[in-house]
Amino acid sequence: MGKTATNISIVLGLITVAFAGYYIFIQKGSGDLVVETDAETMQNMLNNTQVFVERREKLSQIKMNTALFDDERFMKLNKFTTPIQERPQGRQNPFYEPDVSSSGSY
Repeated sequence: MGKTATNISIVLGLITVAFAGYYIFIQKGSGDLVVETDAETMQNMLNNTQVFVERREKLSQIKMNTALFDDERFMKLNKFTTPIQERPQGRQNPFYEPDVSSSGSY
């Protein structure tokens, strides 16, 4: 790359960084949250909150019976999985041309 292209790349990079900084600086001040609520919206929010609280109370009253997990039949279940054997991954030198006639795998 020539000297002119390098200089143009540097200048464009600096302009991009300056623009991004300016944009972030301007956006920081306009991030204020303006909430306009009228009586109907507020009542709707309160109703939704009341429904949430009622459902939470119903869920908190649920008691789970975990005796199943302590049952002898459950404890004697066997695993029928085959352990995964560790295999080498990749090559020692990924840039070295492999000899196709020696192993046949990469």
